[in-house]
Amino acid sequence: MRALLCSALLALSAASPVFAGNLLDLAVVDRDTGTTLRTYMSDGRLYVAGKPGHRYAVRMVNRTGGRLLAVLSVDGVNAVSGETANANQSGYVLGPWESTEINGWRKNLNEIAQFNFTALPDSYAAQTGRPMNVGV
Repeated sequence: MRALLCSALLALSAASPVFAGNLLDLAVVDRDTGTTLRTYMSDGRLYVAGKPGHRYAVRMVNRTGGRLLAVLSVDGVNAVSGETANANQSGYVLGPWESTEINGWRKNLNEIAQFNFTALPDSYAAQTGRPMNVGV
């Protein structure tokens, strides 16, 4: 199985969609409007602009005929484990050509902390003691 680190960030992310090599399409979707957010490039990094208070999701599409492990982090927090992000952590396994939308950080098997555009003090990363990676 191939492994790929996919960082979707509060202010820094991939959208429109962006390709992670030939393996994965990654987009940020505004869940309140249903639109895919446009990508902006600055200093070699990709950004999206979201509306404050809006909920968003990260859409991932496996572009291969094989299984793919996508380790997704938002604001430096692993979306599956809730740990400070690291490429060697757990992630989402996508089957060949499969797609998924991730709406938030998994808190347990039944609950998520929704991804939303907010001020730093209100961010999930800051609320869990890791404000230094917001936007990463």
